[in-house]
Parts: sequence; structure tokens; C-alpha cells
Amino acid sequence: MTRITLTYLFLLFSFESFEQTSNRLPITNDSLTKQIKSINSDEKINADSTWSILSFWNRYPEIRDTKRYYLFLYKDSIFGTIPLKIYIPENYQNNVPSPTVLLLHGAVALSSFKDAYRDTTTDEDLFYRYFEKNNYIIIRPFADSYGPNATGKINFDWGINRFNSRKNRNKTNPTFQTLKDIISPLKQVLNIDDNKIFALGHSDGADGVFALEVYKPSYFAGFIVYNSMLDNIFSHDIFLRNTLNRPLYLVHSDLDNLRPIQQTRLQMKGLDSLKSPIFYKEYYGYQHYDKHLQLDLPFAYEWMKNISRNCFQKNVTWELSDSTNNTCDWLRVLQFDTTMNGAPWHTELNTESYNKPKKVHFNFPYYDLNKSAAVKASYNNNTFDLQTSRITEIELLISPIMVNLQNPVIINVNGKEVFNKKVTADKVFLLKSFTSSFDRKALWVTSIKVKTNYVLLTFSRIAEASEFKKTTKKTQKPHFAPMVRIFSEHSLLYALSKAAWIKFTGIKYLVNFSEVLLQAS
Repeated sequence: MTRITLTYLFLLFSFESFEQTSNRLPITNDSLTKQIKSINSDEKINADSTWSILSFWNRYPEIRDTKRYYLFLYKDSIFGTIPLKIYIPENYQNNVPSPTVLLLHGAVALSSFKDAYRDTTTDEDLFYRYFEKNNYIIIRPFADSYGPNATGKINFDWGINRFNSRKNRNKTNPTFQTLKDIISPLKQVLNIDDNKIFALGHSDGADGVFALEVYKPSYFAGFIVYNSMLDNIFSHDIFLRNTLNRPLYLVHSDLDNLRPIQQTRLQMKGLDSLKSPIFYKEYYGYQHYDKHLQLDLPFAYEWMKNISRNCFQKNVTWELSDSTNNTCDWLRVLQFDTTMNGAPWHTELNTESYNKPKKVHFNFPYYDLNKSAAVKASYNNNTFDLQTSRITEIELLISPIMVNLQNPVIINVNGKEVFNKKVTADKVFLLKSFTSSFDRKALWVTSIKVKTNYVLLTFSRIAEASEFKKTTKKTQKPHFAPMVRIFSEHSLLYALSKAAWIKFTGIKYLVNFSEVLLQAS
């Protein structure tokens, strides 16, 4: 009977735990489950009431045995059963939201899932001890990749993207999606402060934390990174623009012989040019793993105390080359086409490289990047303004904290109004959104999907598109050749998005429609 129950709960909640032992966390929140069923079945509970109920939800299972680690098993579709250690602090109360830190360890090549089942001493112990004393819930995953204790088949690795290859360099590392997904089932049973979740790491762990910032920032308030190379090996989608969306606490030491500080300084120049919210600090006289870590932790802790997530921030900038990493807060990219020409503002952001053996800078891009799509989005007074590049469809998640639902919502894409209507809160949408994340603060009551529908046209020796219209005679039948891609379903643009030989005042010109921006109505 116990097996049947656990299997059912796994299917319902996508995670599982050990059988009845003192080593397990609660695996259900009966109060929350009943409340969701009640909301779903009771027509008298509308979307507004649902939003209020979920926003202030505060009933979680009691955990009497605190100041200790629990083993937690998460079932993942790619990596299988992932064991984690979860620390419950001494002062944890089930009716008070607790700050939480996801700690990613370094030296991923030496780790395996087996480490979760035993007590081992690691370099990260100083981080664990510090946040244990300061009453943080600690989420402690273990990498399993190609180390001596690993099977070499799992590839759960936040330091190296082992899913890319020379034949296909466009695969993102699914490890980061899983690291984000692990948090949701924990939010069902633990009173985690949704706006005070941080990720922290050193060395390989720091590389993973930085990648989380550029891939999956939405769940986190901020990121703390010690001695990182600010990259993910074999990844081609570390887009620095995405650091604009969350604060980063970055520390390096000048005697680091594994990740030279000279390279970090080059990267900081690029991040400074973006005006990314970064607090950067250097320690002199310390190596890669040294006493500067212990010295700095109290300062990082104070920084974290003053940082809270704002998932309704007015401005979001996002860049991507893979649909897996398509969301930041209220902005979601649904479709894009990197074969299109990019907008003028959308240029590759990269830095020079540092040659460690020769101790010189050289003009070679540090990041080997895929072609990407990007969007700059903002909102104010019920109006959203989007600047897009190579993006064909976007979804905006709507919260009553962001807009006044009594008034129309206006959406402008690249300077043209494409949406001007009232939207209403949708209880079904709200419940579906909540049960995918169990985030009580980032509650979305509806969404608006917008197709950008852009075609880019290029003219050789033709000044303006208007001249094409003026000088073409009705009797002329241009010769069409399939020379460019069609980027819109609109029939007018379909007719235009061809290449043609046209006579203008007795001279033949090749018209190659691929660069001059036209927008579909």
C-alpha cells in the first residue's frame, strides 16, 4: 500500500522521498492541495479571490526536527532520480517565509549522486556552515558527470555542457532547467520566501551560478559568484545582456592560477558597458581557494539581506538562441528565427581573451556564441513597449500589480501599436501558472500573445521602397527567383519577399528583399 501511495504522489507532484523514516521531508501539503481543488471546483471563487488566497497562503506542514539535513529525491525526465540534501534551519517556522540559498559545489568532476548518501568533507563546507548559522534553508545538489565515482552517463553538470558536440553546437545544458525545477516541489512543503532565493557558488559552482543568471533568473533574487570564469564550457549561449535582469555579487582574487583575474577584468569592462547591476570586489594576496572566501562571506550575507526579487520590474532585456531559455519574469519568447537579419541595436556582446601562459591580452572573442534573438521590453501606465530582433512571437504575462485591468492594455512593437484591448483575469490560467511553480508572489492572471511579423527587405541601388512602388508599371511582369526566406504569412509580404528583375527608367536592377524593415499590419 505504501508503494502505491508513493507512486501516486510522485505522479501528482513530480518528486518522491524515502519511506517513513526520520530522514525525509513531508512529501505533501494537504491543506494546499485541498485549497486548490476547492478553488478549481467552486464557481463562486473568481480569479480575484484566487489571487488573494494564493498570494497570502501560509499553511505548510510542521517540521519539528530542525537544524539538520534531509535527503530529498527529485525525479527528472532527463537525469532520472536526483538526490539532494536540504537543510532546515533551527529557527524554521512553517508559518514564516524563510530565505533560501541554492549552493552549487565546485570540482564537479569529482562529484557523483552517491555523495548525497554519505557525509563527506568538501571545500564548500565553509559556505554550508555559514548559512546554517544564519538560518537559511539550504538546497544542496550534487553533480554527476565524468568523475571517478560517476557512471559517465548522467551528465548532470553545471560546469560543462556535455550535451553539445562538434556536429550540433546548439543544444543548451538541461542541468539548469532541472536546478530551477527542483525548487518548485520544495515550495509545496516548505515555507520558502519566494523573493529571497539566492544561488551561490565557488569555482565550478560559481560558473554554474553565473549560467543560472543568464539562463534562468526568474526564481532568484540574486547571484553570488566566487572565482568564476563567467562561462560554461562547451556552451555557446552565454549572453551577457541577460545579466541586466538580476543583481550579481562577484568576487575574485589576484593570485588565482585556475581562473586568472585578468580575464575577469576584461569581462567586467563589458558588463560595465551594459550597466549590469554588479557588485564587484577583488582580494589581493589570495589564491583560487583561500581565506578570502571566509573573509568575504559576512559581506555577501549583508548584501543578500538588502536584496529582494522584483519579478514585476519595469524593464526586461532577454537574449536567447534556444527555446529552453525563453523566459524572464513577465516576458516569454515563443518563436524566433535566427536566420533573419538582426535589428541595428542587436550586436554581439563579447570580450577579449587573456593568454595565461604568455600573460597578454589578445584580440580573440572569449565567448564562442551562437546566432541569437533578443528583445528589450518595458512597461508603464498600462503600456508595453517592445524592441525585437529576430523574434516572431512573444507572450507577456500579466499581473494586477503591473497593470490596471479596468483599462485597456496597449502593446507597441518596434514603434507600432499592435494591441489595444482590455484583458480579464482568468482563474484557470492563474491556477495552472501557480501549480507549475508554487510561487506565491509571481502570480500571473492572464497573458497576451503578440506576433511581430516582420519581413526584412534589401534593395540594391534602389533608394527607397516607395520608389519601387512609384516606378513599377502595372503591365510589367517581374521575373521572380526564390532567393530569400519568407518571414510572414501575410499575402502582401509573401508577394514582396521574393527576388526580382525590375526595369527602372530603362535600367535593370536586382531587388533582393532581405534588409529594409517593413512591418505587417
